[in-house]
Formats: sequence, C-alpha cells, structure tokens
Amino acid sequence: PEHVKFILCTTDPQKVPATILSRCQRFDFRNIPVQRIADHLVEVVGKEGAKADPELIFQVARLGNGSMRDALSLMDRLLASGEKTLTVGLLEELLGLPSRKLVGNLLDAIAAGEPRLCLEAADELLRRGTSIDQVMETLLDRLRDLMVLSSCGGDSPLVELSDDARREESARAAKFDAAGIVHMIALVENVQRSARGSASPRALLDALMVRLAMTEKLADVTAVMMGSRSAMVAGGSAAKKS
Repeated sequence: PEHVKFILCTTDPQKVPATILSRCQRFDFRNIPVQRIADHLVEVVGKEGAKADPELIFQVARLGNGSMRDALSLMDRLLASGEKTLTVGLLEELLGLPSRKLVGNLLDAIAAGEPRLCLEAADELLRRGTSIDQVMETLLDRLRDLMVLSSCGGDSPLVELSDDARREESARAAKFDAAGIVHMIALVENVQRSARGSASPRALLDALMVRLAMTEKLADVTAVMMGSRSAMVAGGSAAKKS
C-alpha cells in the first residue's frame, strides 16, 4: 500500500549495501546534549509544580545518556516521590548512587595524600550500600572531569556540570596535576577489572585507596631518583673530560 513506510534502523550504516542506501532517505540520530535535556527537565518540573536543585537536574540529564526519554522516565520516578523539592540526596537514595559529597571527600583525601582518610571515605561509601564496582566507576567519572578541567580550564564545555558543581570541581582540579590524574585513572581501571574476578575485592579496593593517596609522593620520589641519576651521569661525563 502507498501509505506503508519501511524504516531500517542500524548502528552500522557502512554495512548497508549501496543498492539499499541509494533507495533510502538517511537520517542520523545522535545523543541529545546534556544541556538541552536539562533545560527541558527544568520546564517539566516547573509545570508539575515542583522545585529541583540545579545539580539534581544535571545529574538526571547525565544519567539519561543522551536519551530524553530515559531522563524523563527518571524524573517521573522522582516526581512520584511526592517531594516538592527534588534534591540530589533523593536521587542517590532512589537509585542507590554513591553520595557525591562522600566521593568529593575521597578525592580531597587523595589530593591531600592521606591514606587513612581515603580508606575511611571508601569504607563509608561501602557501608551506605555502594558496591565496590560502583565506587570505582564513580571515581573514574569524577577523575575524568578533574583531568579535563585541569587540562582545559574551568570553563571547558567538555565537562557537563551545573555552575555550582563546576566551581567546586575546578577548585578541586587545581589540587591535582593532569599527568597524575591520568595515572590515577589507569590505576582505578586496572583494579576495577581485577576486582571483578577476585575473591578479595575489598583488599584490592583498600590497596587502591592507599596507592592513590601516595601517587604524588611516589612521583616525587621518582623525580628525585631520576634527578640523582642524571646528576651522576653528568658527573661521570665531567670526570671523563677532565
């Protein structure tokens, strides 16, 4: 029938034969930017007669992973709670997400080079019901934001945060070195893979916390050793010349 429309959907358009493509109108669908999702969520919340913290709006928009439908479904669940003011705490409770504040405390402990504080912060996250894998997944996301802010500046559009969260993370990023964060990301990713198949994932997590807290100190020791080695080589060369 003339009214029938055939729609072909694929994530691999390069595999569709040219004879098929030549008879199609092509439409490329992409993820919706977080800011556009956030703007629409603000409008929806307002029409529902509720209020929402700006940070909550951005958190929901990011959790939508580019899908407006997924973000709206999550917001519906929050609105169904009956709370007139929607907060990040409500979102964390609803989805069992790690506390953003506690993860921030963990990052501050890493920046300060305090193993004890790192272990205590990680323990608090676990006691609140956060899984070990979730702790490391969240840590990877936060470290990625810090790396970009440290490398590109606090106003970088590559990091999608609310204004308040951006100021907080920019100040935190100033405590780190970009190269050091890259090393930390690699450490967390390696331990995350190992922990999934380990009989003692908690031991690996605790060892990771201590290692992250000591990253800057280990880097300093390495620099001193490299400097001493260079001085020894230079001294040897000078002795040969004399």
